[in-house]
Amino acid sequence: MTTPSNRHGARRFGVTAHALTAALSAAVLFAAVPPVHAAPSGPPPPGPVAGQSSVSGAARQVYYPNVDRIVCEVNKERANRRLTPMLISDPVSETARRHARDMARTGRLTQVGSDGRDLRARLSDANVYSSHILEYLFHGYDHDGYFADMATDPDPRNDFYKALMSPDTVAIGMGYENRYWDVVLVGKHRRLVTRPPSCGSA
Repeated sequence: MTTPSNRHGARRFGVTAHALTAALSAAVLFAAVPPVHAAPSGPPPPGPVAGQSSVSGAARQVYYPNVDRIVCEVNKERANRRLTPMLISDPVSETARRHARDMARTGRLTQVGSDGRDLRARLSDANVYSSHILEYLFHGYDHDGYFADMATDPDPRNDFYKALMSPDTVAIGMGYENRYWDVVLVGKHRRLVTRPPSCGSA
């Protein structure tokens, strides 16, 4: 489904993955699942052009999201709905960070990395397993407050909010690189490594 840019000028694209039998390949798994959001039509943000003066990603990137702060805001909304607080999975975040870097390098939102591997394969590499896995890709946010505001917006068209408020979602991993976001939500699993967010003395 194609959606317009949201009020903060970000584009978003989300996909879901559900457990299938071990015999199914990762490619088949994602081919069977329709997209939740599609990025609006139009050219992707421009990538590096030959001949331009190069600046390292570390030098360009002055913002990096405070995942704990964002999750704390999401958990306030979950508390209003009598849901248990969502946790952070650092292994999932590290997987998401690598994919966000890859998207920033190629200049496009895509669930499949430049190496041809999809989310399920990336999580398998990190020994992360769950029957409930959702991935949301965004481009354009460069402020924790804007992102948290979008994430906690109960607009019926906001499928990301619905996923965050699902009792099946127990943990989150977030990756970011130069305005490209990879956000992965996961359900319970006995081997899932998680931690509570640090919310300070609110």
